[in-house]
Amino acid sequence: MPAFNAVKWGEPACKALYERIMSKNVPKMKAFVAVQKKLLILCFALWKNNTEYNPMYYSNNVKELNGKDKKIVPTSGTTQDVA
Repeated sequence: MPAFNAVKWGEPACKALYERIMSKNVPKMKAFVAVQKKLLILCFALWKNNTEYNPMYYSNNVKELNGKDKKIVPTSGTTQDVA
């Protein structure tokens, strides 16, 4: 039920996830299950870090992450960093 309400009332992260999954022509329930998982992980992270929910957290931090280098992990072989 929380996933249905998060999508219905337009919670930013949940609504975006739902729309992204629905664009792949999958059943609605599969998209709602993905939103449920996102909400559960979010609740655990907030509880573990003892922080308050900020609906704009992701949109504020993506701008900061765009300029940073990402670690490239090979799809086969070892996962050691390439020098």
